[in-house]
Amino acid sequence: MVRDLFRLSLRNIRHRGLRSWLTVIGILIGTAAVVALISIGQGLQRAIAVQVERTVGYNTILITSRGLNLGQRIRLDIEAIRAIPGVRNAIAVRVETAYVEGPGGKGFLGVLGYDPAMAEFVAEMNLSLASGRGLQASGEVLLGSRTARALGAGVGDEVAIEGRRFTVVGILQAQRAGGFATGGLSLLDLLVISLPELRELFPGPELVQYAVARLNERADMAAVRAQIQEHLRAVGERNAQITDFEDLTKSIQSMIRGVQAFLAGIAGIALLVGGVGVMNTMYTAVLERVREIGILKAIGAKDSHVLLLFLFESGLMGLAGGVLGLVLGYGVAWVATLIVSRLFQAHGAFSPALSPALVLGALFFSFLVGAVAGLFPAYRAARLPPVDALRYE
Repeated sequence: MVRDLFRLSLRNIRHRGLRSWLTVIGILIGTAAVVALISIGQGLQRAIAVQVERTVGYNTILITSRGLNLGQRIRLDIEAIRAIPGVRNAIAVRVETAYVEGPGGKGFLGVLGYDPAMAEFVAEMNLSLASGRGLQASGEVLLGSRTARALGAGVGDEVAIEGRRFTVVGILQAQRAGGFATGGLSLLDLLVISLPELRELFPGPELVQYAVARLNERADMAAVRAQIQEHLRAVGERNAQITDFEDLTKSIQSMIRGVQAFLAGIAGIALLVGGVGVMNTMYTAVLERVREIGILKAIGAKDSHVLLLFLFESGLMGLAGGVLGLVLGYGVAWVATLIVSRLFQAHGAFSPALSPALVLGALFFSFLVGAVAGLFPAYRAARLPPVDALRYE
């Protein structure tokens, strides 16, 4: 009997083709919006976890200003951090704004003080070169590709940083990486000199964007954190925070989930509007098929059979909208990702994630919205007296 009711509901949906499609579109739009937003959010969370692991890594402590504000620098002595028991090595990322003159341009640009130990900590600090070679001696500088164009400089040319002459020995390869690893700036826009020379150009207290300390395998994380905190108090730094990999990942993902939930809630309104469309369609269908309901009851159909028939119809329309919305939403997420990647030159930064839970959740919820929206019209149809239904014109 259930199979017959299912087939009959499919026939009724096909019979009202245009109206059914318009109803399905209402569910489709809401489902597509929710799927697109959640898949982008999940992809972004996954990309951030990978990026944080590459930038920070496990068994690692990150020292930044409060709120991970890389624009606000903190005071510390990296050599003192390295001397703390349990710390295997540590680096400090320091970027200063300097007046730079080149053969074909000049201006205030960011200068990164490079420590060879950075390559061990951060994958992005393995500086890939488009031409030339790496830093080997004092008085040498590497240029980001955009910086080289702005200064009109190439390998072998000289540039002046705060009046001090440096020879360009290499041009950094154009790459997506940079951002967080280099203090919120892209490697494309920086000049790179050795850290000791940066300290000579900008003497005084060492103010850094952030520092990273990598611990020995058996080091006590809590004890090391406490000693780093004591050092920060000793140098008078009150605006620093100490974060490990787990803290950082949870903090960033929590913010993303909050924004994602807010946007998904807005998209859910469209899904509820689609549910109202299903209810309207099913209510109209009940009025149009009163005589059919009477005939069904006259040949032995029970109230539960009529109820199931209309619930099948509304649920199937919701499910159809969910399937199409799932495909459309994932496609929209990919297109949005590509557009953002092109606008911000972050090719391959992240991709939408379509988890099994999201697929099943989207299909179940769309079917549920359709079924619940059709519940009242179905109940109304099931309660029609057979005699009155047969006499209905």
